[in-house]
Amino acid sequence: MRGPHDQPGRRSGRPGDVHGFSHVPAPAARRARRSGVSRNRISFFERPYPDANSVLIHGKRPTLVDTGFGSGVHELESWLTAQGVCAARLALIVNTHHHTDHVGGNHHLQTHHGTPIAAHPWEGRAVNRRDPEACLGRWLTQPVQAYHVTQFLRDGDTLNAGDSTWHVLHTPGHSLGHIVLHREGVGITGDALMTGDIGWLNFHRDGLNSAERALESLDRLAALNLEVAYPGHGPVITDVPSTINAARTRTEKMLRNPMKAAWHGTKRIFAFALMSEGPMTEQDLHAYQARNPWITDYARDVFHVTPTEFFTQLLGEMTRSGAARWEGDHLIITGPYRQATPGWARTPTNVSDWPPAPAEWT
Repeated sequence: MRGPHDQPGRRSGRPGDVHGFSHVPAPAARRARRSGVSRNRISFFERPYPDANSVLIHGKRPTLVDTGFGSGVHELESWLTAQGVCAARLALIVNTHHHTDHVGGNHHLQTHHGTPIAAHPWEGRAVNRRDPEACLGRWLTQPVQAYHVTQFLRDGDTLNAGDSTWHVLHTPGHSLGHIVLHREGVGITGDALMTGDIGWLNFHRDGLNSAERALESLDRLAALNLEVAYPGHGPVITDVPSTINAARTRTEKMLRNPMKAAWHGTKRIFAFALMSEGPMTEQDLHAYQARNPWITDYARDVFHVTPTEFFTQLLGEMTRSGAARWEGDHLIITGPYRQATPGWARTPTNVSDWPPAPAEWT
């Protein structure tokens, strides 16, 4: 199943370092202090894939924004303790959106500490009714353990962290229920804004409107005049206007060239699989292709080839671009990441197999 450009090679990718900040680096710190979010009010946990970053808002009601991938939750707990807030003290978890790299720690924190979880209702209600498509779990076959959403956050709502009040901005595009938190020039942007890339756009399921929505969301972010942004992936953003302009340019290119968007999205989906599931042999790749609906859907509806033809092209594109390479009999990812611990999940990771949510939340 190797693509036409594949050549065996040595593994160059190693797990990336995990950085925890109890402050934001200068010059972002100076901007953050001017905005009233001091080094004692925000902690930023920059994490390699398959985890998303986490942001801790300090205060009388400590609030954690995004919990990463499920395999990294114990590391997250250790980081929280190092910031002076043990996991049991969390007043609330806020999910910027429902993708598995952002909600994976929800199960452990809610089960062991009873932590409430907030999300946009478009995604939170799907989680609570155990919709098989919640968290894109069935379509992408990405593992996520059960949780339930106890508070719905809509555009214009406010969130009280005890010592600070944050505003909710609905920013659909990367996902339909994506939200951003902001206050006085500081934003927690999830995958709505990051340096050097954009959150992949699901043209197959959401149509070209996903790019239109993403552009409108960027316009709304620009109107906030943010000085500092804490993204879902990558470092703190200190030049927010330039980052928004770059994201707008890239999104407009995707809108003009939907096939480019399709390759961008499918490469990121499969790269995430290599990070979360580990290096794959030819046999593993055949099994992965057979069980993943997204491959069949993209092959049929976007690329108009058989699933095997599309997946072979995808593997070739991954190796040609340097995103992956063969090491002996295994295909590996080459970028920085931290390999998910095998067997990390002790409870069902398929939404269809989750136990029902408590009746009051369904």
